[in-house]
Amino acid sequence: MGEKKIRFELDCIKLTNNPNCERESYGFNVKIVHEISEPANVNRIIISSSDFQVELLPSKGLSVGRAFYNNIPLFWEPPISLPNPDTLDLLSDEIAINSKKSEGFTYLKTFMGGIEFYGLNNWGMPRREENENRLYPLHGETSNIPVKNVEVVINNKEIRLTGTFIYKTFIEGTKKVWYEKGKALFEVIKTIIIPKDKPVIRLSDSIKNTTKESMILDWGYHITFFPESGSKLLVPSSLVEERSGKGLPTDFETWYPAKEKKIRTETGIIHKGLKKYCSDKGELNTVLIVYPNKNGIKLSFPTSPYFQTWFCKGGANSHEFTYASNGFPVFQRNWDGMGIEIGSSALDHDGNIDKNVNYNNTVMPEYNYDIEIEIEFLLPERTQELQKDIEKYNESCRKINARN
Repeated sequence: MGEKKIRFELDCIKLTNNPNCERESYGFNVKIVHEISEPANVNRIIISSSDFQVELLPSKGLSVGRAFYNNIPLFWEPPISLPNPDTLDLLSDEIAINSKKSEGFTYLKTFMGGIEFYGLNNWGMPRREENENRLYPLHGETSNIPVKNVEVVINNKEIRLTGTFIYKTFIEGTKKVWYEKGKALFEVIKTIIIPKDKPVIRLSDSIKNTTKESMILDWGYHITFFPESGSKLLVPSSLVEERSGKGLPTDFETWYPAKEKKIRTETGIIHKGLKKYCSDKGELNTVLIVYPNKNGIKLSFPTSPYFQTWFCKGGANSHEFTYASNGFPVFQRNWDGMGIEIGSSALDHDGNIDKNVNYNNTVMPEYNYDIEIEIEFLLPERTQELQKDIEKYNESCRKINARN
């Protein structure tokens, strides 16, 4: 006899279309819920087991939201609520940065996931192609394309949730909502796997070229963890530099809270020559969050040309980011987070990537490009073991680069 599975589908737009908004099987509880303060067409999927809880955000490309192990948060408390994807204009200049209208930065009012997937024509800062009258917005569009249906499969070993969306050109068809405009370029299949009785989240993203031509794929991720004063983000790397080329700040691996909440401080540290770890999926990079209580979070991901750590703190009610129409602050809560950004190209379009990473960003017609990421909560013994390995690597080969 084959393995018994429970299989069902969730309508992520209209809750009334679901015969049951909550299901329980094999020790997993799955429910889709609406928070009354958020737009009517956005909902959250919450997966719970005996000691682990993970939230998924279908209206944000099935991003991972908050997650908790024995009520301990893994990801940050976002500074904003879920936006309405149907009313977004990611190309607009509605956001002002230091009182100046800034086109292509609408994404800022949507940044709230723990794990967000970016691209696919542009994953980094806003840009315009030379001789092309088109703006590519900050972090692209993928993290704001809604997934309308999610398939849930549960067995005695794991729960698996899968959603699909189509990435288009977004420039034709004036009567359609923005994410349905234009020619289809890629089919994105996102799968989130949570094993039974393990504090692990596995992401499997598959991007298929649906055109008849080879396509350049520009992707990235922002993964933002919960910070505590004194928590560390450790990366086994052979070269580090501050993103803007200045000297490294003191204690750049450690997060501390803002002294003044209204002042937001952001630090990006580019790492190259990351240590490669072997797994059954091939060579991976691994980094570690270490908390003051000695617990940790292990993050494993594919080698990529661009890698930076991201530390941020403060910014509640700051006038750094405001709505251009009325000067009202975009964020009423602090940007308190620590994490990483990885991608297929330089975030700042300055060519500052790890050129030793073997990477091909071309996807042939009908072919898939697959990315797998794993997050695991670690208790002190395993945290200490991985921390020692990372520190040993850094002591043996790390160098600091200052471009200015």
